[in-house]
Amino acid sequence: MTRQARRARGALLRAGRKVFEDKGYYGARVADVAAEAGMAVGSFYTYFDSKEALFREVLIEVEDEVYGELSPAGPQPEDPRARIHQTNLLYFTAFQRNVGFWRAVEESALTNPDARRVLAERRRYYRGRTRRALARWQDRGLIGDDLDLDFAAAALGAMTERCAYLWFIFGDPVAPDEAATKITDLWLTTLGLPG
Repeated sequence: MTRQARRARGALLRAGRKVFEDKGYYGARVADVAAEAGMAVGSFYTYFDSKEALFREVLIEVEDEVYGELSPAGPQPEDPRARIHQTNLLYFTAFQRNVGFWRAVEESALTNPDARRVLAERRRYYRGRTRRALARWQDRGLIGDDLDLDFAAAALGAMTERCAYLWFIFGDPVAPDEAATKITDLWLTTLGLPG
């Protein structure tokens, strides 16, 4: 891809994100994206086969941004409470910053199999990451041997994700730091870790 083609594709991705945020998944049209990018509709189809293909690329970009922020550079806290709180805070902060796009994601996931597939891949990744952390803490004797690690990783992750949707998409007023502190307390209680 030439430099000019990369710039044009990037402009369409940025425009698509804005249009999806402003109009939602179903309200967004290819013509809206092309107009936002300052291009002709035909130019859109040079880079993307459909609105759905563009949405998938924007979704992956946003997911990479969010999950990339969950892996900060430098040493990670050894203390489970600090690690859980740090991860939850980063997630809530990134979610709040991208709330307009997450609205479109929620809307698209109901009927768009590709969006559901991308979200399922990311959830598997995050759940696996959580399970590995829980296994390390179990090996260190910090959490009980009787804890079902797969179920705990899935349930705690689902709780955190759904709370983010409810708090930030539906506008229940909560600051990311307060949300992270309260959710972290629930994680610790479930895992039997001291607060």
